[in-house]
Amino acid sequence: MKTLVWIIFLLAPVLVFGQAQDLQNMSILASQYYQNKEYGKAAELYEQLYTTTKSEGYLNVYLDCLLGIPDYDKAEKTIKKGLRGNSSDSYWYVQWGYLKKAQGQTAESQKMYEKAIASLSDNPAEFQNLSNQFINRREFEYAEKVYLKARAGNPALYNYELARIYYYIRNYDLMLKEYLEWAKQKESNLDIVKSSLQSVLSIDNDQEISKQMKSYILKQIQKDPGEIIYTRLLIWLFIQDKNFSAATRQAISLDKRTGKEDGNIFAMANVSASNKEYDEAVKAYDYLIAKGKKGDFYNMASQERMHMYYERFVAAGIQPLAPANEVKEQFSQTFATLGITAETSPLQIEYAHLLAFYLDQSEEAIKVLTNALSLPGVNQQQITLIKAELADDYVYSGNLWDAVITYSQVIESNKNNSLGDDVKFKKAKLGYYMGNFKWAKAQLDVLKASTSKLIANDAMDLALFISENMETDSTATPLQLFARADLHLFRNHYPEALAVLDSINKIYSFSSLTDDVNFRKAGIFQKEGKYEDAALLLASIVKDFSFDMLADDALFQLANLYQNKLNRKAEAMELYKKMLTDYPGSVYVVDCRNEYRKLQEAQSPNTQEPLKPVDKLMEGKSPTP
Repeated sequence: MKTLVWIIFLLAPVLVFGQAQDLQNMSILASQYYQNKEYGKAAELYEQLYTTTKSEGYLNVYLDCLLGIPDYDKAEKTIKKGLRGNSSDSYWYVQWGYLKKAQGQTAESQKMYEKAIASLSDNPAEFQNLSNQFINRREFEYAEKVYLKARAGNPALYNYELARIYYYIRNYDLMLKEYLEWAKQKESNLDIVKSSLQSVLSIDNDQEISKQMKSYILKQIQKDPGEIIYTRLLIWLFIQDKNFSAATRQAISLDKRTGKEDGNIFAMANVSASNKEYDEAVKAYDYLIAKGKKGDFYNMASQERMHMYYERFVAAGIQPLAPANEVKEQFSQTFATLGITAETSPLQIEYAHLLAFYLDQSEEAIKVLTNALSLPGVNQQQITLIKAELADDYVYSGNLWDAVITYSQVIESNKNNSLGDDVKFKKAKLGYYMGNFKWAKAQLDVLKASTSKLIANDAMDLALFISENMETDSTATPLQLFARADLHLFRNHYPEALAVLDSINKIYSFSSLTDDVNFRKAGIFQKEGKYEDAALLLASIVKDFSFDMLADDALFQLANLYQNKLNRKAEAMELYKKMLTDYPGSVYVVDCRNEYRKLQEAQSPNTQEPLKPVDKLMEGKSPTP
């Protein structure tokens, strides 16, 4: 007897696991039948699954299968059997009402739904369960009735749940009313409301929902101007619309009333800056800075404003020295206010980059970074970032071996993170600049496995570029010249880079690098604002090198230039269309499809320009030397 007990004890888990596996397999097969609309086969399996598990989920699908066959008699017998059992009456009345509706018996359906609601007790859990049953059957009006009955005159109950139901039935005024009532109960609820409204706005293609929301909130502000929740939500809606001017104005106005909006204003300033709405970002930062050094956000606003000034300058591309000197003066003023400390080390890194790469003051830049390494309180992460910039500045100044050593130090202390991989890529590129192509390719091959997709792709592209052009010329002389041009580009020395690139075309006119030279020159022309010249070079690549690696890159850049810089929308559409048909595997396909649709929607049928074939784009034209 003891032995038998032990055998049963040992086999029990195996038997349970086997049964669970059988149910899982049956569920998968039943789901496949259901998806394929083989309702008869699916019904047999779901009936077994429900009989074994008593799961309402299986029962719901089983009933759907019976309606799909249709077998209304069996469905009704199943429901009546359930009503005679110990399950919730309300659940079964919902299923019965749904069955009657499927049979076209609307009055009987409504009667069953009302019975479901009438059968509720005072248990809050029952209200939640019944409402979910109605929602599952897309009977949203009855789900609303459940919660309205549940709160029985207490408007503070079930606001969030009702708001979700009003979202389903697209009654956005009532949805907002319930969300706002719920947000007023607890300040942290507002963040959840924003998250919920985000999903609503994601389907707002024509901005009508957003307009309706703003109109409703403005009415509430007029009725109750003291309720700040309304204004905060209005500000958030302005930000979603990228109307940063209105958002900034409202936020500052609200802070003047409450004195509690510094954190929100700071966050909004950062969002404005990241969206390149620099003027609005400055207004918000300046407002916080004007509160004085005792303000909680004085230091952060000062730092972020300076960071924004620098980012705006870099985004504008290479410019005359005057704007660079203006940014340098802004850095000096910021450091005079905040000090040269560990906390301002990110600004010191940017300042050094400005000095070296835009003002040709690499010695001063290296001095700034060397001093930053010895600042009191500077941590290991800050030291790593400072050294990474220091190595870049060594490359700029021509101290290439110092750059190799410094890059190596950063890699050693960042072996298993994305910064380490980024610096490994820079070190490999330095080998490429120096003409050590085999060594550089070996390092790049390793980086193909980087966890950073961007670094992995860049490493793959450069490794393939080196491999192809080393094979076509055993001396690799054109490749050495091209690497030298890339080093000039890294240093922002555009005239020198163009001179080297032109020499490749002249001396090695039949080199495999011809399309690469034109692509590099096109990139320089774009940075210099010479968009017509850039377009002609890109068009030559599209026409003459349509089967090479750079063809889709050139095509995408050319379409982008036509669309955004040269106001040649019709030709841009033609190029986007060409990408979809000629290069369906390109990484640019999704972007091209989106841009094509936008242009198609914006173009009036009466103003369409004739589309020019790509082969005709260069006729009678040549880029400026």
